[in-house]
Amino acid sequence: MKNIFIAAIAATFLFACNQNAPQQSAKSNSETYKKLFNKSMDLKDYHSAIVAIQMMLIEDSTQVAYRDSLPELYAAVNNVEAVSKTIDATLARHPKEEKFLQVKAVVQQEEGDYEGVLKTYTTLYETTKKLSYLYQIGTMHFQAGKLADAEKVVDEVLAKAPNSNDSLDIFVSEQQKQKVPIMAATLNFKGYIFAQKRDMLNAKRFFETAIKVFPDFVMAKRNLQQLMGAAQKQTR
Repeated sequence: MKNIFIAAIAATFLFACNQNAPQQSAKSNSETYKKLFNKSMDLKDYHSAIVAIQMMLIEDSTQVAYRDSLPELYAAVNNVEAVSKTIDATLARHPKEEKFLQVKAVVQQEEGDYEGVLKTYTTLYETTKKLSYLYQIGTMHFQAGKLADAEKVVDEVLAKAPNSNDSLDIFVSEQQKQKVPIMAATLNFKGYIFAQKRDMLNAKRFFETAIKVFPDFVMAKRNLQQLMGAAQKQTR
């Protein structure tokens, strides 16, 4: 009888341990995934960071803060489809968050959603008042072949730029960017618009002014050199 009683207690104890074991294991796993996420972010190993978040969400789908990190991480590894599928849910929770709107704009550009990206950049400009976003609206018009709309936006940026400390990353090559003051970047943009309209005198004037504002401006110097080279060929 005594042995039966002891066996019953042991069975009850084992049952209780088995009931608690999954919870303890889940908690342990969650902490491990968080450590993996933090370590991966320190190393800029974004693929591993994504896996860590996904594993955390499998165990606890309420980890919203980690879920909201996914669009940026997918963007970092150039997974446009994954960004597209996750960014809207994140923006529903953070509709005015600049970094998430930036991610949305990037994926819309990749998808060729002209109207969508214009709307997103307009929201970014209205929310932050950063002229760099107004400049981006101008570039979208330019890429769509709407030179008049692009020039109108450029003139608006130029009118406001003297009071702005904004800057832009301008590509120097496929892999290299140069940070350029918004005033210089917009003057260069204006010169490029004039070049497209075959108004070479005004194009030259704006390229030169852009270089005066920012003497190290690589792209403006290239544009000016190409313009002068084309002019010399026409005079031969």
